[in-house]
Amino acid sequence: MKTLQLIALVVLTACMSCQQESMDNHLLQNTTETPETQPFPTRGPGASSYPANQMIVQYDASVTESDKQAMRNSYGVSNYKTCSCADPTLELWIFELDINGNLQGGSTIEEVVLGAKDDSGLEGTDLNPIFHHAGQKLNYSFGPADMTVGLQQTVSTNTDLTIAVLDTGIDYNYYQFTTPFLYHVPNGCTDNGMQDYYGWDFVNGDNDPYDDHGHGTVISSMVYGRLTQQNIPFQILPIKVFDENGDGHYFDILCGFKYAVNHEDVDMINMSFGWYNNNYSLLEHFIDASQNEVLITASAGNLGQNNDFTPHYPSSYQTPTILSIASIGNNPFSAQLSSFSNYGTVSVDIAALGEDIPFYLTPNEYILVSGTSYANAFATAFGGRLFSPGMTPQQHLSEMLGNTIYSPNLSMLKYHAYIYY
Repeated sequence: MKTLQLIALVVLTACMSCQQESMDNHLLQNTTETPETQPFPTRGPGASSYPANQMIVQYDASVTESDKQAMRNSYGVSNYKTCSCADPTLELWIFELDINGNLQGGSTIEEVVLGAKDDSGLEGTDLNPIFHHAGQKLNYSFGPADMTVGLQQTVSTNTDLTIAVLDTGIDYNYYQFTTPFLYHVPNGCTDNGMQDYYGWDFVNGDNDPYDDHGHGTVISSMVYGRLTQQNIPFQILPIKVFDENGDGHYFDILCGFKYAVNHEDVDMINMSFGWYNNNYSLLEHFIDASQNEVLITASAGNLGQNNDFTPHYPSSYQTPTILSIASIGNNPFSAQLSSFSNYGTVSVDIAALGEDIPFYLTPNEYILVSGTSYANAFATAFGGRLFSPGMTPQQHLSEMLGNTIYSPNLSMLKYHAYIYY
C-alpha cells in the first residue's frame, strides 16, 4: 500500500476547506442513512419477513418451456414472474393461500422451498424477502420520467469502463449530469414490446429505470462527478431494483444482478444496500460465478457493528472479488471510522469518505449525506480511475488495494486502510 505524503494531504485538505468556505449556498438538511435492517415483516408482527406465497426458482438450463409449465402445474403455482431481459432460468412462483395463510394442502412456503431443492429440474430455490433500503428518500424530483431525456443522456459509443449501479434507478434530469454518460445497450432485448436502451426497471418491469426515490441518483452522481473531474471515460448502467419507498424484492435484485453480468462490457457493480444474517443462497451463487467477470463494491452497513459476528450481505459474501467498504469522516489526518459504520477484520476490507458529503439539489441548495453507501460510491469511482482495459477483476482489486492509505486507526478493518481523494 502506498503512503500518502504529508504535503499532498495538506494541499488536499486546504483545497477542500477553500471549497467549503467559498460556498455561498444554503444547507437544507443533514441526512444520515437509516440503519439497514432485516427484511421487514409481511405476515404480521413477529412473523416471517417474506411473503407466505412466493418462492424463487432457478431451473436447470436444459429444462424446456413445456417442462417449466409441467413443473408449475405439479407445484400448484397460480401465477409467476420472469426475469425480463436478464435470465430465462429464473422465475418467481406465486401460490394461492387458504384462510389460515398457508398454501393449499396445509404446507408452508418454507417447507415447499426446502422440498423443492431436491427437484432434478431445479438448480436452486429461495424465499423472496423484501428489503428496505437504508438510503434517505430525497423527496425531490429533478424532472419527470422521460425516455427522450434518458436517450439524450446515453453515450453514442461505449468506452472501456462500464459501471452498473443496482439501486433505485437514476434521475437523468439531474442538473449536474451535463454530458451523456448512460450505457448504450448494444442489441438490447425486447420485452412486452419495450426495447432495452440504457438500463432496466425490474420493479415495474419496463425499460426506463427512472429514479422516484433518489438514492440511486445520489450514488451515480458521486461516481459521475469523480470520474468526470479526473477525465476518465466511462458510462453507467442504471438498474432499478428498489421502488419509490426504498423497498426491494430479492427476486428483482437477483434479476438485476444477472442483467448486469450478462453485459460483457460491465467491469464494476456498485451495490450500496444490504441486509443481515441470512445469506440467501442464489445471490451468493451468482456472485461467486461472476468473480472472473466483474469487480463488486458493496457498502458495509450502518449499525456500527462487527460484521464478523453479524454478517451483512452482500458485503459479507466471501467471494474474493467483492470489496466491502466502511465509512470514515472527512479528516485525512485522523482517518477515524464513522460512528455508524460497520467494521470487521475479516469481512470489511477498507474505508472511504462517508460523512457530511454535499449533494446539490440546485446550484444554491445542498444537503449533507452520510452513510456507507456514499463511501461505497467513492470506492467505486476510485476503482474506476484505476481500471485499465484487459484487467481481470482480481488484478483490478489488487490495484485498488495497492493504492490505499494505511492507518493504524483502522485496525478494525481487514486491510487497515482507506481511500481518500
